[in-house]
Amino acid sequence: MNRSDIFEKLANLEANINQINSDMGNLKKLTVEVIEENVALQIENENLKTLIDKEEKSKAVENGKKLPKKQPLRSKDNVAMLYKEGFHICNGELFGKHRKG
Repeated sequence: MNRSDIFEKLANLEANINQINSDMGNLKKLTVEVIEENVALQIENENLKTLIDKEEKSKAVENGKKLPKKQPLRSKDNVAMLYKEGFHICNGELFGKHRKG
C-alpha cells in the first residue's frame, strides 16, 4: 500500500465520520422535536380530560348523581419522568430543551 492509498483511505474515513456526525446531529434534533410534540400532546390530553371531567361533574350535579373518584393520571407520571431525565417541562423558550447543570 503506497502513501496515496493511505491518504485516500484516511480522507474516506474522515468523510464517513463527518457524515455519521451530521446524521447524529439530525437524529438529535428529530428526537427533541418528537419529545416536545409528545409533551405538548400529553398536556393537551390532560387539559381535555380535565374539561371532560368538569362537564361530567356538571351533568352529575344536574342529575343528582355522585361520580366515583379517579386514579391519578399516568401522563403526570410521564411528565415527572421527563423532568427527572433533565428536560424542562414548561412553556416558553426552553420548552423541551435539556437542562444544563
